[in-house]
Amino acid sequence: MESFSIRNSEHFGQPPKPAEKALAPVAAKPVGPPKLWKRYSDILLESVEYAGKRQRGEIKSLKTTWKGFNSIGLNGIEWQSLYVIAARPGVGKTLVAATLARGIQKMNPDQDFAVLHFQFEMLGRNMGMRELSSGTNLNIRYIQSSQDDGMPALSEEDLKKLESYALAQDSRKEYVVDRALTVPQLRDAIYAFYADVKKPFVVTLDHAGLVKQSAQDTSKQQTLQNLSTMLTETKNALPVTFLILTQLNREIDNAERQKPGKLENYPTEADVYGSDYLLQCADVMIAYNRPAKYNLSLYGPQRYMISPADKYLLAMHVLKNRFGELSIQFYKADYATMSVQQVHEPRIAPTRTSS
Repeated sequence: MESFSIRNSEHFGQPPKPAEKALAPVAAKPVGPPKLWKRYSDILLESVEYAGKRQRGEIKSLKTTWKGFNSIGLNGIEWQSLYVIAARPGVGKTLVAATLARGIQKMNPDQDFAVLHFQFEMLGRNMGMRELSSGTNLNIRYIQSSQDDGMPALSEEDLKKLESYALAQDSRKEYVVDRALTVPQLRDAIYAFYADVKKPFVVTLDHAGLVKQSAQDTSKQQTLQNLSTMLTETKNALPVTFLILTQLNREIDNAERQKPGKLENYPTEADVYGSDYLLQCADVMIAYNRPAKYNLSLYGPQRYMISPADKYLLAMHVLKNRFGELSIQFYKADYATMSVQQVHEPRIAPTRTSS
């Protein structure tokens, strides 16, 4: 920008006297707001720097206990990313998120990070009961002394086993908020948490539909839109990764979609509750389905063979993936011990040939 000099009006247009010094030029103040744009060449250099940090191991993804899930991202869950996980009630999305959260802490001891759960669907105590079952391999109904089906009450020995497991988790940097919040309250809580722990962190939200509508929101759809915008802005500003749980819409339960061996068996982006907003912001969108729930002997156009033994088989559909390809993976949930394991895909029914 061209500079200018400030001069006394009586000397304007005349050279200064020998004893006087001309005032140094003063730069003009910029007019308007600061620049919002960056040079693209600078962006490229930033990208090269990021690639170098990954090459040197200064930036690492968060590995999970599931090889297939790692393959969705960059050999793990990428930092500053947004994963949306959807399923119908009772399928196990909460169990999946809890297993992921425990797994990344176990699999990445060289990374110093925290985990924050926004658990709006159940009490934090119920989350704890599920982990006690998974961590000790004890039936969750036995732990709670349900005493049904001939099951005895929890023994003193096993109660001490639970206490011993809980005490061994004291060093974990994992926290829970178990009351529903509005989007502005969520944002404030996330920023306050980061100011407190002062390290990268993973946030789980269970689930998006239970975020409270604020006084400024005119509809639940606006709440979801504001939530999606807030999550995107926050992951771009803080070293945080989001695992956001949501529902699949009821349409997937329609009888027309439960005819064996049809493409309609598979969940789609449109089946995800809030997909109009969450899909745009998500780096990865996943939908879980339980084929046996619908008595599907053949699942999808690939004609995966589903038997009675596959009662707890979970089909994981990657509907969107900014890091790689779309895919279908298979997992098995054990609801008695609250655990999830990746399994091989079911056998494919042979193609019928005309004689």
